[in-house]
Amino acid sequence: MLVDGCQYFASFLAASDLASFDCHHGLHSRVENLVGRHRKSCGYFLAPQANAFAKALKKLPILHDELYAQQTKLYDFLDFPENTLVLPLSKQNKRIVYTILEYSPLLDSCNMSTDDWAKIGMDIKKNYEQYDGFVVLHGTDTMAYTASALSFMCENLGKTIVLTGSQVPIYEMRNDGRDNLLGALLIAGQFVIPEVCLYFHHKLYRGNRVTKVDAGSFNAFSSPNLPPLANAEVDITINWETVWRANTTKKFHLHTDMNRNVGLLRIFPGITAATVKAFLQPPMEGIVLETYGTGNAPDCRIDLLQELKAATDRGVAIINCTQCLRGSVSESYATGKALTVVGVIPGCDLTPEAALAKLSYVLGKTHLTLEQKKQMLFENLRGEMTVSATGAKISLRDSKFIQVVAKSVGVSCKEELEAVRDALTPALACAAAKTGDVNALEAIRDMGANLSSEDYDGRTPLHVASCEGHYQVVQYLLNNGATVYAKDRYGNTPLMNAVKFRQIEVIKLLRQTGAHLSWEELEHSGTELCSLAASGDVEGLTAWMMAGVDMDQAGYDGQTPHQVAEAVGNEEVLEFFHQKRGQVFLNGSSNDKDVFLSNGSVPAF
Repeated sequence: MLVDGCQYFASFLAASDLASFDCHHGLHSRVENLVGRHRKSCGYFLAPQANAFAKALKKLPILHDELYAQQTKLYDFLDFPENTLVLPLSKQNKRIVYTILEYSPLLDSCNMSTDDWAKIGMDIKKNYEQYDGFVVLHGTDTMAYTASALSFMCENLGKTIVLTGSQVPIYEMRNDGRDNLLGALLIAGQFVIPEVCLYFHHKLYRGNRVTKVDAGSFNAFSSPNLPPLANAEVDITINWETVWRANTTKKFHLHTDMNRNVGLLRIFPGITAATVKAFLQPPMEGIVLETYGTGNAPDCRIDLLQELKAATDRGVAIINCTQCLRGSVSESYATGKALTVVGVIPGCDLTPEAALAKLSYVLGKTHLTLEQKKQMLFENLRGEMTVSATGAKISLRDSKFIQVVAKSVGVSCKEELEAVRDALTPALACAAAKTGDVNALEAIRDMGANLSSEDYDGRTPLHVASCEGHYQVVQYLLNNGATVYAKDRYGNTPLMNAVKFRQIEVIKLLRQTGAHLSWEELEHSGTELCSLAASGDVEGLTAWMMAGVDMDQAGYDGQTPHQVAEAVGNEEVLEFFHQKRGQVFLNGSSNDKDVFLSNGSVPAF
């Protein structure tokens, strides 16, 4: 939806250890860092304080445009929840509306547990269709653990989740909280990056790739083995080639059954077999073994190797991670090979935080066999580790088309070739989507292009394919990471495009993937449905129904589509509503039917 020339986004923030931020319509946050801590009057220490965060943000013009909220009657017109704020107009000509959700009681991040991870995840799930992204405010001490855990718990993720916090409270004159919060809101509200991310000190990282490296610097986090997903400098630059995509047509699902019987064991010179044996005793089901260098441990210590083998033989999963900040586990040395022989799983370049979260997640899938769980531990599930690429991709210099264009404009270096590719990709991909040319899209993807790139109107290839009803193209795009939540300049999603052009099979596929109409698209849906009912457009009504719309939504005059059809006397439309009502009773509860028979009301389809 366009209001005053600005597309609305919303974000959602929550609170835990500080009174932190969490944003609706695009962001969710768990307040528990220094961002929202107040100094106690009786001393110099910092502690969480309830209900202080939203009040403080409303006093900061860069985080809340009070004049705009009053002039547009934001709260009255759109009925946003309490503690809803709006950012000033961004450089991308968009406004981000975000709601603060504060947890009670507030927590210090050092007190976090798997139950708190599940609580954050459940809040995201509850608000998943109402918001475009989520920002989680979190204490820095365990932020990397939470980011890693959420990355695995959030299966088939299609929206942006950003964790952030601060080293100095936002209430202090000199702090990093304002910049971190603003950056997280801008990224989560304007870009569809379907990952759990961590934003800190002008950089956006993959959540399961970071570790805290400095307790006293604003540059507190590092991603040693993966470049940042985005850099917030003069412009916010997204490295789309690095962004992880689910590549699935399954809906978002939250897995909360995390196994607690996991731990971290760091090898050190002289460690005793008794220590290792004690650590591996039941109920321990999985450990992260932190070893030297490239995954080495003493191969002359037969007693240690025997304890490790005994544990793996009885079903304990052991992942080998390096103690080094940067680098990967390999079997280059005999001391590393010895661990593989006794059943230890190589962890590649996993961080200890990610390895622990992965173990907890995989071992929590009780319906899987031990071998299936071990196989999952070998796999790259959420971009948490680097694996060898299979199959060679076409380089830019192998593309004759790109070379001809590059030659005509006088470019030759890699950076300039990439710029040419990125400029041409949206038009070429959208053209291929319009004609249903999957082979052309495959060739474009092989050149490293982003198939979710937008044209000048913000339309992606998925928008175009959904309009045209090219089922195979839509399926291909979804299987290669295209997002169903992208919005064009007019606020339309691919699902709305499919609805407008009556592409029923495409609507089913998009809904299966988790697509839903946004609140902007649903704002006048009742009037649209009444218009379709009045004109006898059963196909149009079917399209809206398949998109998940409440078919009892009233129009501008308070009449429902069914009432309009009765007034017009259109038998075909009345039969449509009669059949759908019967399906509701067949698939719904007997209580629904009783309500209908008693007062004539129809449950939502």
